[in-house]
Amino acid sequence: MNNTILTCKNLVAGYRIRSGFVHAVDDVSFELSKGELLGIAGESGCGKSTLAFAIMRLLKDNAVIEKGSIIFKDRDLASLPEEEVKKIRWVDISMVFQSAMNALNPVLSIGDQLLDAINAHRDVSQKEAFDRAIEVLKLVDIPEDRFNSYPHQLSGGMKQRVMIAMALILQPDLIIMDEPTTALDVVVQRTIIEKIQELRKMFGFSVIFITHDLSLLVEISDLLAIMYAGRIVEYGPAEALFNSPLHPYTKGLMNSFPSLTGPITRMGGIEGKPPDLLKPPEGCRFQPRCPKAMKICEKEYPQLKELQPKHLAACFLYTGADKSD
Repeated sequence: MNNTILTCKNLVAGYRIRSGFVHAVDDVSFELSKGELLGIAGESGCGKSTLAFAIMRLLKDNAVIEKGSIIFKDRDLASLPEEEVKKIRWVDISMVFQSAMNALNPVLSIGDQLLDAINAHRDVSQKEAFDRAIEVLKLVDIPEDRFNSYPHQLSGGMKQRVMIAMALILQPDLIIMDEPTTALDVVVQRTIIEKIQELRKMFGFSVIFITHDLSLLVEISDLLAIMYAGRIVEYGPAEALFNSPLHPYTKGLMNSFPSLTGPITRMGGIEGKPPDLLKPPEGCRFQPRCPKAMKICEKEYPQLKELQPKHLAACFLYTGADKSD
């Protein structure tokens, strides 16, 4: 039985500007099964949010999907007419947007915003809609008396839980979470993460969790994808990536946060800055910053290759390339 719920294949998406095409997502492929949590990590500007908006078909204006496929339940979202996508969006796939303070409408109560989401997709009575809204608020530990509160009357953590409630309102099979804990203190972050995990176990939905906080993803993810300059450079089970990262970029990210156990070691970083995605460098995009770069890295781009069971990396260190070149 095939449990795959989402398959992205050779997806290319980005932004058309006068100077050319900005490849924010460049030849990205991955699979997600029912109930799995895929964590996507990388520096700011690596294409994580563009990937999320491409999957949701929410790219606007000069942002486009140039090629590739997004297969969700045997339908290609990349090529579906917008009217068909609207029937799927929020019903089968929903999203928790980055920065709840900006995502919620400031002039509508949170109850009205939840009811709007229900009424836009379901033909139900006012009482049924109200009961469902109260039910999902309770699921995220927000009391019923907050139904008529406005966003400015809620704390940052409560707003983020409202966004999670809104994503859950129609019981979708996949929820995309774009940095849902950004700008929250660590105690509130922990509460949000525990609630997400609890709800995932309760309802069995799949999650794509996007953040720059790799230490958080290692703890909660089944699978991890590391993105750099629009491409996935390493992909595999979260435990395998944590215990034996293969790509130099992943190792650099791992060295940038402290370990809570073991001896005290000096934290490192990654020198330099990400490339211009309008004119990315020839060859491996990480090679200008890579401490292990070889001559071949300047000319050719390494493809994702399975180096350990279900653990892939795009690096010439493991392909038998001549290190003396």
